[in-house]
Parts: sequence; C-alpha cells; structure tokens
Amino acid sequence: MVAISKFFTPTFESKDSLFDLYQGDCNDFLPRFKGQFDLLFADPPYFLSNDGLSIQSGKIVSVNKGE
Repeated sequence: MVAISKFFTPTFESKDSLFDLYQGDCNDFLPRFKGQFDLLFADPPYFLSNDGLSIQSGKIVSVNKGE
C-alpha cells in the first residue's frame, strides 16, 4: 500500500506494519489502488428514507427528507 500513502494519510497504522487503515470517500481512494487491494470496507449511511429514526444530541428523532 505504499503508493496510496503518497496521497493519503492513514487513519490507523498497525504496529506490525501488515496493514494501514484509511478513512474517506471510496471515489477518491479506488483510482489510486490500480486494481490491487485486500479489503474494501464500506459503511454507507443507513435508514435515510422517510419515516426512519436517527439519534441527534442523544435523542431519537424522526427522519423525513421531504417528498
């Protein structure tokens, strides 16, 4: 993963140097990998549709984005 570290700073680096963890938009990261990576973990925002629930400032609130 040396090539990607020229462009991005790791969020976490393992002590044994076996892996680095990067956080960001996959659209920025993937072009730099040139098709070689071991794991891509994506955590999309869930429950963004109307009538969902979210937590804001420690309170459960209704999510309604409009029509």
